[in-house]
Amino acid sequence: MIARSYLYVPGNNMAMLSKADSRGADAIIVDFEDSVSQSEKQSARENFSQWVGSNQISSQIWVRINADDLDSDLLACDREGVAGIVVPKASIENVEYISSKIKIVKQLSALIESADSVLSAREIAKIQKVQFLQIGQLDLRAELGLGFEESSPPLDFALANLVLASAAAGIEQPIAPMHSDVTDEIGLGNSCKKFRNAGFFGRTAIHPAQVARINLEFSTSAEDLAKALSILEKIGSSSGVALDESGKMIDEASAKIARRIISRAHLRNDHS
Repeated sequence: MIARSYLYVPGNNMAMLSKADSRGADAIIVDFEDSVSQSEKQSARENFSQWVGSNQISSQIWVRINADDLDSDLLACDREGVAGIVVPKASIENVEYISSKIKIVKQLSALIESADSVLSAREIAKIQKVQFLQIGQLDLRAELGLGFEESSPPLDFALANLVLASAAAGIEQPIAPMHSDVTDEIGLGNSCKKFRNAGFFGRTAIHPAQVARINLEFSTSAEDLAKALSILEKIGSSSGVALDESGKMIDEASAKIARRIISRAHLRNDHS
């Protein structure tokens, strides 16, 4: 399943873990890293092992590990039932190391959080088992000395670079970063539209209240599906170039976009 929403849940909070699968997110990212204090790291690993081993969980399960204690975290999360591992502070070296170490988990997501990783994104995206990229905006902003404005040239470049690196490597589109204001549903929705139009698909959530809107914005509407099917029909009955209902030219590039929309709708069954 191609996930639309990735809900972060701190691994040391068993109460939150126990409710995570009922929040409606397509994927859960159990966090061993930033939301867990150093003294609670082992507790997070133990909670996770108990939770994932004793429950039938419908959401995809991902785990964000610690960059400075890879082996201990991998021992806890390289197991059946885990869809993937999020690698924080991603670099060519640590992503390659984790890719070579994991035996059961088949997917990685590289979290791009530094200037070096932004510039290395194309190489990171090509590492075996990397399924998609994502960006850690707060850490990147801090390193680059950026202000709190939503957009800035270096950040815009970093985001675009993830989209280009993903396409060049032939992996899934990157997922969009968190929206920090959990009460701002309108802003979240507008931001999701912007990211989807910019080449991202899916988004992390830091609060359950954000999940429904993220799912909505990254679902395929019946109108979008009908348009995609119409494009394929018109291309199929033409000599390679055709016009859509509004008189705009459509060609094989349009057909490629339409096939992606249809494929995702069918995989997710959004249109039913």
